Amino acid sequence: MDNLPLVSVVIVNFNGRQYLKKCLDSLLAGTYKNFEIILVDNGSSDGSMEFIRQNYPAIKIIDNKNNLGLAVASNKAAEVAQGKYLFFYNNDTIADEYLIEKLVNKMEGDSSIGICGCRTYTYDGKNIINEGVPCDIFGYPYGKGKPFYVDAAIFIRKDLFYKIGGFDEKMFLYGEDRDICWRIWLYGYKVEVVKDAIFFHDSACIKENLRQYQTSINKRFLGEFNALRSILKNYSLPALYFILPAFISINIAEMFIFLLKGQIKVIRQAYIKSYLENIRCLSDTLHKRSRIQRERAISDLKLMRNMLKVSGKFKLLLDMGIPDFSEKSKYGYC
Repeated sequence: MDNLPLVSVVIVNFNGRQYLKKCLDSLLAGTYKNFEIILVDNGSSDGSMEFIRQNYPAIKIIDNKNNLGLAVASNKAAEVAQGKYLFFYNNDTIADEYLIEKLVNKMEGDSSIGICGCRTYTYDGKNIINEGVPCDIFGYPYGKGKPFYVDAAIFIRKDLFYKIGGFDEKMFLYGEDRDICWRIWLYGYKVEVVKDAIFFHDSACIKENLRQYQTSINKRFLGEFNALRSILKNYSLPALYFILPAFISINIAEMFIFLLKGQIKVIRQAYIKSYLENIRCLSDTLHKRSRIQRERAISDLKLMRNMLKVSGKFKLLLDMGIPDFSEKSKYGYC
C-alpha cells in the first residue's frame, strides 16, 4: 500500500443521513485501500454528524454549522486533504468495489488527464444516467453528445486543483463542476470518463417518464448565474464578442416566453436576479478572469471542439417543452 498514491475522498453532506451508510460502506469495501475520507457537513439537522461520529470515527469531519454551498465546502476539505488525488464524491451514491482503483490506474497512466469521471448508473443499477455530460458553447449542459464535464464524482490531481484555483466559491450549486472542468480544458489537460469506474447515484437531477421538464426558480437562477459567470471568466475577448450577445438573446427569448405565460416571478427571480448578481460580483469575476486568460494553454476554437455548437436549451425545449416551475424542487447536491 505504501507504493499506492493516497486518495482524499471528499463528501459534502447536507441532510443526507439516509444515504451515508451505503455510501461509506461501499467505499470502505472497495479494492483500493489507501484513501482517507473527509466529510464536510453544511449544517445538517437530520443527525448526520452524530451518525458519523458514532459509526465512522476514522473519518475526518468538517462541521460548517451552516449551508455554505458545495464549492466552498469542497475547497475547505481540499485544504486539509493529504492525498495526491482529490475525489469529490456525492453522498447519495453507492460505489462499485473497483471504483477508486480504476480511477487511480487511469490517472497514473496518463499525465495529460486532469480530471477523471465515471460511468453513472441509477441507484437501482437498471439504467445509465451518464458517461460524462455534454455542454454547449453557452455553458449549459445537454444530455447528448461528446462529454465536456463530469458530475457527482470528480477525480482530480491535487496539485492541478490548486493550479487552476479550485472550485469557484461564488457558484453555490449547479455549475461548479462544469466550471472546474472548463478550466481543466483551458489549462491544456483532458477531462476523461473511465467507463469501467462505476457508481450508482440517486440523482435528483434525473426524473424518469417526464412529459415536461420540471425545475425550480432557484435552480434556474443558479444555473443562469453560473453559466454567465463561467462565460465571462473563461472565454477570450474575441470569443466573448460573439458568445455574449447570443447568450443574452437566448435569455431575452426565454423571458419573452415566460412573459406570455404570465410567469413574471420566473423572469424576476431567475433571469433578472442572475444578471444583477453577476454585476455585483463583476470585480471578482474580472480578477479571476485575468488569471485564467493569462495562464490558459489552448484557444477557444480548440476548446469548442468539445462543446455543442447550438443551444442545448433549444434542443431541450424541442425534446421536453417549456419548463414547469409549479413543483417544489427536492434538489440536493446532485
